[in-house]
Amino acid sequence: MDSLLSVEQVSKTYARGEQDVRVLTDINLDVDAGDYVALMGPSGSGKTTLLNIIGGIDSPTSGRVLMDGADVSQLDDAALAAWRTANVGFVFQQYNLLPVLTAVENVELPLLLLDMAKQERRRRALTALEVVGLTHRAHHYPRQMSGGEEQRTSVARALVTDPRLIIADEPTGNLDAVAASNVLDLLHTLNETFRKTILMVTHDPSAAGRANRTVRLNKGTLVADAGTSTRRPR
Repeated sequence: MDSLLSVEQVSKTYARGEQDVRVLTDINLDVDAGDYVALMGPSGSGKTTLLNIIGGIDSPTSGRVLMDGADVSQLDDAALAAWRTANVGFVFQQYNLLPVLTAVENVELPLLLLDMAKQERRRRALTALEVVGLTHRAHHYPRQMSGGEEQRTSVARALVTDPRLIIADEPTGNLDAVAASNVLDLLHTLNETFRKTILMVTHDPSAAGRANRTVRLNKGTLVADAGTSTRRPR
């Protein structure tokens, strides 16, 4: 497989009052196109911070993030927003659906940033809902759906721009066992059938077991599970 994403010597420090707090230290990680990587670690180990830097929501204090060899961490705000829209889909633990919008309208939201006709936006949003098995919920509001359906709607929203990389931050954290299994089945299908590259943070070993490989953060330092490597051989 070809390397899609390379995180090189990334560190992150936040200023808290007069103190500097180091959250990440010299992170190196390669993710191949079509890979499915689970990122685990205790609370406060920097997992979400790392995802935010990879997804262009936050910037590293030092180091760089490369996608297809381009240094994403050097983009200005406008270029970074355009890059995120074109390349990254986000799935969050809290769903982040707007309650005043229907499922299909929520899924359409990322497409509003693109130069696209209204009819094409609606067609693509309905296609994304079909992929996650929610065509019958297209015109329902979040309050009319179960938690599992809301999360699958958020997965459809992540898919609608056909991103290169899907970033999922504890995607099953608010779901019961059945709904969580359904969401994990969906992510597996997206990886296996649609060849989507997925980077998922999870605290659940059974969820991590669905991924191709697992890496761990410990006190801001990335370590590989036994038998895996944070860097792929070149």
